[in-house]
Amino acid sequence: MVFNWENMEEEIDVTKLKYVLYARKSTDDPEKQGRSVEDQIAECEVFALKNHLRIVGKPIIEKRSAKKPDQRPLFTQMLRDIKAGKYDAILAWHPDRLARNMKEGGEIINMIDEGEIKDLKFITHYFTNDANGKMILGLAFVLSKQYSDKLSQDITRGVRGNLVEGKTATPKYGYINEDGFYSPDKKNHELICKAWEMRTKGESIEKINDYLNKQGFYRLIKRSGEKQKITMQKLSRMFQDPFYYGVLIQAKQNVDLREIYNFVRAVSKEDYDIVQSLTYRKMKPHKPHKENFYPFKMMIRCAYCGSNMRVAPSTGKTSKYLYARCDNAKCKRNLSETKEKNKELSKEKQIRASIRTKVVLDFIYDFLKGGLGLTEEDYQRSLEAITAINEERRKELKAELHSKKGATKITERELTQRALGEYKLKPKSYSWQAHQKRMVELEQEKLSLEKQIKKLEELLDKPEQEQLSLEQFLNLSKNALLIVKSGSAMAKDKICRLIFTNFFVDNEKVTKYSLNEPFATLLKGHNFLLSGDGGNRTLVRKMNSKSSTSFVDFS
Repeated sequence: MVFNWENMEEEIDVTKLKYVLYARKSTDDPEKQGRSVEDQIAECEVFALKNHLRIVGKPIIEKRSAKKPDQRPLFTQMLRDIKAGKYDAILAWHPDRLARNMKEGGEIINMIDEGEIKDLKFITHYFTNDANGKMILGLAFVLSKQYSDKLSQDITRGVRGNLVEGKTATPKYGYINEDGFYSPDKKNHELICKAWEMRTKGESIEKINDYLNKQGFYRLIKRSGEKQKITMQKLSRMFQDPFYYGVLIQAKQNVDLREIYNFVRAVSKEDYDIVQSLTYRKMKPHKPHKENFYPFKMMIRCAYCGSNMRVAPSTGKTSKYLYARCDNAKCKRNLSETKEKNKELSKEKQIRASIRTKVVLDFIYDFLKGGLGLTEEDYQRSLEAITAINEERRKELKAELHSKKGATKITERELTQRALGEYKLKPKSYSWQAHQKRMVELEQEKLSLEKQIKKLEELLDKPEQEQLSLEQFLNLSKNALLIVKSGSAMAKDKICRLIFTNFFVDNEKVTKYSLNEPFATLLKGHNFLLSGDGGNRTLVRKMNSKSSTSFVDFS
């Protein structure tokens, strides 16, 4: 709708005002709706001619979106020029050309109130510089913002909806995209399959790239009709994309295309994983730092002080045994009075700083004797337990992260305030010295918080631990003892870490242990009581359905 302005009465003499013509075309409008920049300028110039308005300078043509504030340099400069007196008023096609956000819309209305903007003229909106006129102008800005927000929501919802259906416009090598669905691009698809096969066998990306280009591989660019060859960089990215085995990742969603339609994959999931491991190994240094492996590291704790015990072999020249040693100087094991008292006791009754890890392994063998007695129903319970724990853990991490970020803002705020106020303090005075000390403390606090935030963000980004399959779960339940006994030191350590969290040991035995989920929940009723004494002890299994703890204390 275009208004007829010819007979409108003006409260001010608009012929004496200096108007600036402002035109904007944002690329976030669907199908480029609305007037083009050229059309806006043409209609505004005709309107100015009919109404005897004086346009000063060339039209200002903005190409940035008005959805977010402080993103348009030409608009910002225009307001500065108005405040400086270069212009008195603005001529535009519609209020939404000036603002689609409340901050800049409010800024314009405020400048009208302050008398800095003396008039506004629009082709499709009538403005009067009074209470009603400013109210209607404010509503126009509100409606423009609501339209912009709704457009953004509709686009996002549309993308997500299409993604759930397995549809996306993203081009992929070796595939034709037809209405959002992917189908093999004949020879090009065969070449991509061959590329994956070569990479699985360890061929270099350079060699695969040469092969594809010699075979005439290309991707057709629809807009230009150009046949684009693949580069080593693009090939490297392709070998990281799970799309090629059937999982599409976009808009923070994962969609398994194999479950939606008859998607023809280029590589199997197993081979995809092999390629990822090859890439990882390529990234590792050729001579990594060698670290000795010892089982049960960080799992064995001292029953006297609760500290982690250091696992290492003995220093004997003939036979070497693995020991767990408490290095806490304040622990009962390491006190001088304990060492003096040990001189009066037999070797069996002495409190020593270390204990052989065989004690822990013997305990594990007795614990696993007869299997764990878990069923398929227990497996389903384990899935629920793990899911609940993961969700709860993520909530805790997010809450802690939010807390740390809040603390960082407070610290930064005090640092800024102190820095701005430092000039008021007399150098070398007591106040100045206290101020400098506090500034150092704040910087240290800030660094500490930033490290903690980074660690929390890394924990949140980590994928959840892979759940055992039903077959693995039942096999472990039935044959846990055989699996652990027959395995290497590394295999023993891996299986034990699946089941146990830690062990507390005193001078001669395991006094307490804790289990990992889901075993802590599933084995609540399984107690193991220590009987006998010294080296002739045995472990006796008892059932107690009322037990509700994952810790079992033998002390």
